[in-house]
Amino acid sequence: MFKKMFAVAALSLFAAGGANAQTAADNIRPARQVCLAGQPCVGNKAESNVGMAAEVAPVAAEPVAAAPMAAAAAPMAEVAASRFDAEATYMASCNACHAAGVANAPKLGDKAAWDARMEKGMDAIMVNVMNGINAMPAKGLCMTCSADDLQEIVNYMVAK
Repeated sequence: MFKKMFAVAALSLFAAGGANAQTAADNIRPARQVCLAGQPCVGNKAESNVGMAAEVAPVAAEPVAAAPMAAAAAPMAEVAASRFDAEATYMASCNACHAAGVANAPKLGDKAAWDARMEKGMDAIMVNVMNGINAMPAKGLCMTCSADDLQEIVNYMVAK
């Protein structure tokens, strides 16, 4: 009796293996295709609903020309670079410490604290800004800021 039950169980597992293989193949088959410019979109559900062929078309390896996008992006980069906003950069990179005076950082609007630092001169302040001082990291974590940008931020903080 045990041998018969074992044989039935083994046969059912063997038979189910073929069904599972088909299910696995169905699971890994692409559901959709990315249609590149100038290529027909064959195999998407929207097309199969209107009676088109439901087979996935082979994807050609031809890249879509990107030169017009790059050419359009260049003027935007120049505009972005020419519009440095010291206040916005202060809010993004400096505000967390300088608004609260963390680790004795001079607060925005604290004229006495800034006057004491300005007595050493802007060059001394910029050395601290570029290299960091105490808990302040180099460039105050504004790694994309140039020296001129950082000086604009210092001027903004001193003027407030």
